[in-house]
Amino acid sequence: MEQVAVVGEAAATGNSTKSVVELSVKQGVPTMVPPAEETEKGLYFLSNLDQNIAVVIQTVYCFKAEGEGNERAAEVMKEALAKVLVHYYPLAGRLTISPEGKLIVDCTGDGAVFVEADADCDLEDIGDMVKPDPEALGKLVYSVPGAKNILEIPPLLAQVTRFKCGGF
Repeated sequence: MEQVAVVGEAAATGNSTKSVVELSVKQGVPTMVPPAEETEKGLYFLSNLDQNIAVVIQTVYCFKAEGEGNERAAEVMKEALAKVLVHYYPLAGRLTISPEGKLIVDCTGDGAVFVEADADCDLEDIGDMVKPDPEALGKLVYSVPGAKNILEIPPLLAQVTRFKCGGF
């Protein structure tokens, strides 16, 4: 488990002085989540805009605990992901290059990568989400180990991180 120092507000004292919070996230084993039903196969051609902006976009969404019921958040999200992939089936495929040299999606139905993780702190301990620490938030996003280019990364990867407070 890798340790990352994150600057966060000193919540315990209620003052605005900065304190260092150690954030460690233990990622589970990545699993493939295939679409819940059979999907279309074949090649999906991307727009010219997609051709020119072939980058990996990483986003983090945080949800505070609101009472009980978050224990199954990862399981519910995994089930929902399988259902969503039926309608957004190219996200269950793999990127490849066409004979013409264009980036396309091979709609294989392989699925999206899904990872469950646990953080050793409360959600509020990660600090100001308006000015996030990219290195720390990077622990909340799964990256394919050893991937050298976009063709080695599935179109969709999801990580659900449970925090001590019950948020995710």
